Amino acid sequence: MAKKCVIFGTTNYTRMMRYNLEHYAGIEVVCYCVGEKYIDQPEYDGLPIVPYEQCAERLAPSDYSFLVGLGYKKMNAPRRQITRELKEKGYAIQGFIHPRACIADNVEMGEGNIVLENTVISYKCVLGDGNIIWNGCNLSHETHLGDYNYLSPGVTLGGETQIKDQCFLGMNSVVRGKKVLADKTLVGAMAFINFGTEENGVYVPPRSYLLEGKNSSEMI
Repeated sequence: MAKKCVIFGTTNYTRMMRYNLEHYAGIEVVCYCVGEKYIDQPEYDGLPIVPYEQCAERLAPSDYSFLVGLGYKKMNAPRRQITRELKEKGYAIQGFIHPRACIADNVEMGEGNIVLENTVISYKCVLGDGNIIWNGCNLSHETHLGDYNYLSPGVTLGGETQIKDQCFLGMNSVVRGKKVLADKTLVGAMAFINFGTEENGVYVPPRSYLLEGKNSSEMI
């Protein structure tokens, strides 16, 4: 893969990913890229912004990879769409594995996955394409993760879990082993999933609430 990279998107997340690529992977980020109508300044983070509509003319696919710095909006659909368009233009899709992630040597992984620090991906897990796995996640043995999913910090997946495509799992959510999450399942932060889900289903835990008449200083 090319040692020079373009990042799609201009957000705090893409700024962080520039740091990760340059600091940990030795990949030079040369510019950012967004749709022309979203450009309101010539530079971001000290680098030029190239209109997406002009990228194929100005950035040869043979010389640059693309990291698609889009998150979970619309259940990850824009990230999937832009990735597919860039592949059609001939670009390699840049992934990133943080050096402090712990990944078993028999894990199978597709392209364009981003795995951040202190994540554990265990024995014989299988990952598709374009997944974002934030810090501190735990994918237990033989988990299968499809394409373009988003795992927030601290997600835990029990052994032999199956996550289909374009799912979102909120912070510190847990899925019991051998359960199947259907496409575009949304799991809220701190939820515990002990069953299979429905496509496009939304699953949230009980909400925290204020104990009226209680004073924290009198309790602990």
